[in-house]
Amino acid sequence: MKMMLSLGWLFIAIVHTAEPLISDNFSNCRDYFYKEQLPQGFDGNRGINSLAYICQQYGNTIYFASLYDRDWRIPLYSAYILDRRNECLGERKHNFDIEPQLIELNHNMQSESEITSEIPKSQAVNADYEKTGYHRGHLNPVCHHETQEGQDATFTLTNVVPMNSKLNIGKWRVYEANILKKAEECTTMYVVTGIVPGNNWLYINRVNIPSYVWNAYCCVGKDSMPIKSGAGIVENYDNKPVNEMKINELQEELKKLLMNKGISIFQNNCELQHKRRRVSRNASSMSGHLQPSPQAP
Repeated sequence: MKMMLSLGWLFIAIVHTAEPLISDNFSNCRDYFYKEQLPQGFDGNRGINSLAYICQQYGNTIYFASLYDRDWRIPLYSAYILDRRNECLGERKHNFDIEPQLIELNHNMQSESEITSEIPKSQAVNADYEKTGYHRGHLNPVCHHETQEGQDATFTLTNVVPMNSKLNIGKWRVYEANILKKAEECTTMYVVTGIVPGNNWLYINRVNIPSYVWNAYCCVGKDSMPIKSGAGIVENYDNKPVNEMKINELQEELKKLLMNKGISIFQNNCELQHKRRRVSRNASSMSGHLQPSPQAP
């Protein structure tokens, strides 16, 4: 706790290039959700002051959305559009940004070197992760974005959770890489990556350690109709294999784990809706000439 309290230094604020927007129900970034429909059931019984709907902006561009919980100090999910089709390039950023707007909405995002004593009350800080054995695991991963700016935008503490270090550089990274391959035939791939809160914390009730990490993707073609979809979930413990499944199967798992029957990630589970075929007038007129089946005596 001494380490946490030592973060209460007050520095002169310098505007940083990352300036996320907090708004009601992602009003400024709905286009990062399939059919602009938000996932349902993940706010659960959380208090209205606990949740923050963050449109993650870097420079003048919004790159993704995160539903953040101030009390658990982790994102519940991040939603984004995968825009990379080749190997991960670019210079990897090393520092993570914080979000002063979680306290006061008129603040721009600042580097953690500009931290104030109020920041740790509503969000994790880098010191929370030091000497814990947990990585700052991205929900929206670096390599799912093509531009340097898009990659840099993911380096915010409102997009990371305490992830088992072996899992983060092991089977979960492999799973993320496989999603890149699956996106090759998609015109647009909508992705939501989230967590199931756990019973353990970094330090004393500082940052909740998720018990599970999950992912779901929705691939659409040029006509904006679904081509394919999929999902995966893994226990946030050691280097466990990711259990891949269909979206509806993941939702059933999450309903049990989150104890919420209202879980829905994508509209209609990102499935193609088959319209009822209309009977043409010609077909109707022809049916009048057909002999009815003989009735039983």
